[in-house]
Amino acid sequence: MKTTIKLLAITAFMAISCNSDSDVTNNNGNNQDTSISADVKAQIIEEDVDGIKEEVLSANGYYASKNELQLPPSNCRTITQETLTDGGKKFKVDYGTGCIDTQGNNRTGIIYIVVHNNTTTGIINAAITFDNYYINSNKVEGTIDVTRQVIDNIPTHTRNTDISIIQPANGGTIHRTGDFTIEKIAGASTPLVFTDDVFSIDGTATTTMANGTLLQMEITEPLIRDLSCGNITKGKKTLVRNLQTYILNYGSGACDNVAILTLPDGTQLTINI
Repeated sequence: MKTTIKLLAITAFMAISCNSDSDVTNNNGNNQDTSISADVKAQIIEEDVDGIKEEVLSANGYYASKNELQLPPSNCRTITQETLTDGGKKFKVDYGTGCIDTQGNNRTGIIYIVVHNNTTTGIINAAITFDNYYINSNKVEGTIDVTRQVIDNIPTHTRNTDISIIQPANGGTIHRTGDFTIEKIAGASTPLVFTDDVFSIDGTATTTMANGTLLQMEITEPLIRDLSCGNITKGKKTLVRNLQTYILNYGSGACDNVAILTLPDGTQLTINI
């Protein structure tokens, strides 16, 4: 059975910059390290897709009754759902041939989300795939698998990622695999209000650049994703490339688009995220 669902949108999940990219610059504004930028870009795109998944599940009664949700209507995408033979649901998030969202991001193509809900254990599994999906001319391929459950009254989900990002203008392909744990650390008591939600993200990832360079990433201080802001506002990553260690600091909680990258020699550069 396939039905059309009224689209609901949570505009504050994750704002992506106009080109869905990040720049690593020195004081003169020169690009310093595309591999670090690639990790930041991949993280932003992952969080954005995860946010779309949260919208779909929330709007369809997996977390709260969809009839009670007070969310603004979308401007340019449609969602349909299909009931599978095993009882699961397949959601099709279709951006068509061009959709400018409320954050100014240009999206095309389709995101599929297959959901299985075990009402006995309370565990929800969501498998995310892509069909010719682009965000600001970056094509996203691969899979993101999410398992959600409530542990000690804290909504928690694990995310396993294996995605490729084909960059525009012959920018090559970024491939990223990762394992993350995401906890909702604020906002759980108000399930119908999304702008007060705050998430803590922990995990590791490996990013492979088009030239084969590997970047190993570990979150050493949980990344804080505050939906009232739209950016990651706090936390640290350690990134290792060619046996050289870099530290990426997202700040201490201020809502801005700036992070500080410390190079192996101690030099600090500014990243606009």
